[in-house]
Amino acid sequence: MSPRWTSYLLASLLISCFLSFGFNYRELFISPKVFENFHPEFSDEKASDEIGISLPLHPERHISRAPTTVKLHWEITQGRRSPDGVSKLIYLINGLFPGPTIEARSGDTIKVEVHNLLEDEGVAIHWHGIHMKGANRMDGAVGITQNPIQPGGNTTYEFEIENNQAGTFWYHSHLGTQRADGLYGGLIIHHPFTDSVYKTKAPGYKEESLLLVGDWYHRSAEEVQASYVNHDSWGREPVPDSLLINGMGAFNCSKAVQSRPLDCTQSSNPILVLDQPRTRLRVVNVGAISGFVLKMPHCYITIVEIDGGNKIERSPEVSSVGILYPGERMDLVVECSVGSEAAGSHLSITLDAENFAIQNKALTLTHTFLISTTANVLTKRGHPYLPPEIVKGEGYFDLAEVKGTALPDNSFPMIANQTILLYTKMEILARLGNVPVGFINRTTWSAQSSPLKPLVDLDREDWDKNQLVPWIPISRDQSSPTWVDIVVNNLDEKGHPFHLHGYDFYVLSQYYPTRRGYHAYNPFDPSTPPTSSDLPGGPYNLANPPMKDTVYIPSQGYVVLRIRADNVGIWLFHCHILWHSGTGMVMALEVGYDDGWE
Repeated sequence: MSPRWTSYLLASLLISCFLSFGFNYRELFISPKVFENFHPEFSDEKASDEIGISLPLHPERHISRAPTTVKLHWEITQGRRSPDGVSKLIYLINGLFPGPTIEARSGDTIKVEVHNLLEDEGVAIHWHGIHMKGANRMDGAVGITQNPIQPGGNTTYEFEIENNQAGTFWYHSHLGTQRADGLYGGLIIHHPFTDSVYKTKAPGYKEESLLLVGDWYHRSAEEVQASYVNHDSWGREPVPDSLLINGMGAFNCSKAVQSRPLDCTQSSNPILVLDQPRTRLRVVNVGAISGFVLKMPHCYITIVEIDGGNKIERSPEVSSVGILYPGERMDLVVECSVGSEAAGSHLSITLDAENFAIQNKALTLTHTFLISTTANVLTKRGHPYLPPEIVKGEGYFDLAEVKGTALPDNSFPMIANQTILLYTKMEILARLGNVPVGFINRTTWSAQSSPLKPLVDLDREDWDKNQLVPWIPISRDQSSPTWVDIVVNNLDEKGHPFHLHGYDFYVLSQYYPTRRGYHAYNPFDPSTPPTSSDLPGGPYNLANPPMKDTVYIPSQGYVVLRIRADNVGIWLFHCHILWHSGTGMVMALEVGYDDGWE
């Protein structure tokens, strides 16, 4: 046997030994993902960095190649980790938290074999923002499209990315509260370009990084949910303890509540490394409850896309942007100054306290991460001067003001073919034991129990009373599109970020009340047509509405969403605050052919 083959076999044996002892791949190898046939071009996880929070991305590996099938093999386990210095039992995929970052291109087929190695829990994975066209059963929504993967079992998710879909997505558990204990990861779909276009014209930046940002609880999510679904909570949501970026953070151990001792090791926040004058940051809110504001003093920030690669009207250059709510994404191009005047450059994340009715003295609302950059990196402006508002981080862009790109005239009708009117609220009722329960209209959702099958496997007449699923009939002749408006009135004193599976939607109206009191909107009232200035939120925006898949419904306000119903299946629509969806603030839409579902 040749020396080269001997070295290869020895290396393979060492790798197997390390993995058999449960080591974290990220600490050992640049390429932690396991493929049916190993393809280096898809190995997009970085090597471990004790201080850096960046997850670098590699569009150059995907934008010029032909579409292919990306094959992944995942093993889901649990293990103790201390992401912010506090030890906690969390979920791992192939030993990683967060899970491996998937990178692909439009037109690729994603094939993920998931092995559930948990002892007594099921598993299901949802691919947040991917349209899943023709693959409704791969959506990962327990009770809707699948039953959980049982302990010791496995299943394979396989779906094709549409040629017109590219952007920042993510995947996460869609069973119980597992998402809040770390069962999530990034999913980036690159838009294909030729090499020359990528290098010269298209992005205007040379580096991309992924930031998975979210609130973090030191108790298990199951305990946290139990503390909320209890009459003693009085409907006050559990407040997080910390914040993580890409599974890293720093908790002040001295703030730990004495009645709740922690296994805590004091550490410092990691840094954000920027090695290029202009960098694209793909930011995902992976949290359970909190929105956040992102601020980068000494840096110009330009928002280029929202949610799944949806283009927007160019935003002004600012140094602060928000609020980004759970499930939402934003792609930023940042350009930071260097030198002595930028000594205070940092990234700060401030959690939105809207749902923090209970004080948590252990929580630090604003977390700061220093920015490190190489000395020879200069901004494209070629001079050190920055406007005072950029230096101080005072230039702020409110994501509620974002507009989409201008639509051609008559892109869709003034009045949709079908309108669905919804009301959502957290209720505390004596008949329900004074436990907070989420309602949409008069329904609180729970998975079908008898028979114990997902809705896709049952006739509608066999669904139980917990299923609110409006029927949307469409014609097989797509030359005549079906447009559907979804009007959601929020009757609560707190906002709800809602996510629709399987679709992007246009946000035609998003009403923020200026004073307390309900401002529900009835689209069937003939005195307030969509063009009426008398509507609380003003006339529908039919010129340049933003396109999204997750939207914030303001407290005591409403949103009007419009979809082109062309994706057959049963698609979940729910609040992305985990504690709210866990109490039943969930429904679905069924889109089917008017001459039969299939």
